[in-house]
Amino acid sequence: MPPVTYDVVRARVERLAATLDRPPVVGVSGHGGAGKSTLAARLVGDLGGRPDQVVGTDRFYAVGAGPGSGLLDLHDWPRLLELLRRVRATPTPARLGYPVRTYEGAERVVDVAMPPVVVLEGIRLFRPETRPLLDLAVWIDLSPEVAGRRAVERNRGQGDDDAELDLWRTKWVPEGWAYERAVRPRLLADVVVPAEEVGASDSAGR
Repeated sequence: MPPVTYDVVRARVERLAATLDRPPVVGVSGHGGAGKSTLAARLVGDLGGRPDQVVGTDRFYAVGAGPGSGLLDLHDWPRLLELLRRVRATPTPARLGYPVRTYEGAERVVDVAMPPVVVLEGIRLFRPETRPLLDLAVWIDLSPEVAGRRAVERNRGQGDDDAELDLWRTKWVPEGWAYERAVRPRLLADVVVPAEEVGASDSAGR
């Protein structure tokens, strides 16, 4: 699949918004550090939404998530799938509300106005269970190693200690390759965007 520009992605979402009777559901995925949060916030903002209306998979960690979690056990997929089914329902709910569980286990509730486009972003998002619930799947094309180097620099600036930073070498980057071999996410995407189109790496998370 040839890569496309950000403007092509935006135009496709605008066409979906003009034809669907509900907000389009767009998935943005890539490896940790590829720029998922940056692209998602830009897309939502350009279409009239706000950054706090982006749904990150880092709000859906599984109970007990941590360095020992398996490749596809890091997130609470049933809770995430339930949200996707709900926002695709008609009539569209007036509010985008869902429970959050962070990597550290803290819980809270998000309740914001339903945005004009629902953008979900995060690692390992594309898989057979989620793909039918996304109107458009956008993959950011950057290898786990390069994305991981960007993530280390980002997280070092955010104050992560050496043990946390070393997890990129021992866990997150190797698991990025394992995810590609197991799921082949690039083939599940509708469009592939080069990382150069995105700009800076993700603002937070993995």
